[in-house]
Amino acid sequence: MQIDQPRLRDWRRIVVVAVTGIAAAIGTAGEARADTDITIASGRPGGLYHPVAGAICKLVNEDTDEHGITCTVAFGIGSITNIEAMHDGEVTFAMAQSDTHRDALVGIGPFEEAGPFDDLRSVMSLFVEQVTIVTRSDKDIQTFADLKGKRVYPSEPGSGGYIIMQELFRNEGWKPGDTTEITDADLKAPNIAQALCDAEIDAFAITVGHPSPLVKEAADTCDVDLIPVEDDAADALVAAEPLYAKSVVPGGLYRGNPADVAGLGLVATLVTSADADADAIYAVTGAFFQGIDRLRKASPLFSSLSVEQMATDGLSAPLHEGAAQYYSEAGLR
Repeated sequence: MQIDQPRLRDWRRIVVVAVTGIAAAIGTAGEARADTDITIASGRPGGLYHPVAGAICKLVNEDTDEHGITCTVAFGIGSITNIEAMHDGEVTFAMAQSDTHRDALVGIGPFEEAGPFDDLRSVMSLFVEQVTIVTRSDKDIQTFADLKGKRVYPSEPGSGGYIIMQELFRNEGWKPGDTTEITDADLKAPNIAQALCDAEIDAFAITVGHPSPLVKEAADTCDVDLIPVEDDAADALVAAEPLYAKSVVPGGLYRGNPADVAGLGLVATLVTSADADADAIYAVTGAFFQGIDRLRKASPLFSSLSVEQMATDGLSAPLHEGAAQYYSEAGLR
């Protein structure tokens, strides 16, 4: 796999340990010796990937004196560039959506020219980036089927969320034009939350972990409902495509939505390469699963998957031997 295109090389080499948000909520690591350094490529400031990677590093670094591993977090743009940086040895781990993870493994989509990343290895799934459909409460949209005939922003064209929405439309038996598809170019508002509250659209769909600042903005600005995605069309999609997982948005996260909202989505995964040190991978895997209760207390994000799902769902690449050893010992696989 050869990747020559420019990426974030100049600024992503500056690595930091995340000390805010989720990471801060689980406590601060003590002084540590650094026999082995590992780095996780995460995401932009303000997103979910960066604080999640920081939380993982916090857990790992608490036992650095025991295992000699020090974990740091690198900023990143997203799944594709994270995997590219890992392939080139700039980082040890990459956070990536399950669809990008699969594309890199087999060499399709954005990795078609580079070819298959045969040495890609799975470590764990972290949380579901759920297809979240938000509607105005006055539009009488209670189910996915009620979107027919409505003005819908179905995520950004080409994104994983957009692909899922198109699959769901097809599984409903709908044809192009059965919903009015709205794009960013059609909107006057600065974002889709405001566009919904300004009645430019009847509903929008985003693929995101929860809590989501954008969904919160919509719920705090006007009366909205989150719509479940749990009919036969959704079941068919999950059954046909292992990239997806079922999940729930917990009730009470957003104003006016006290009940759990069932759905499905892509999975945020942690991947590495086959030549990564097995002891380091084992230590990271163990730190995460042994700290999962603390993570869940810090954020509902980590409750979107069961512990068993975290060891299986969305993991297209073979397990790294270090992760496989931990799962075997823990009885998870």
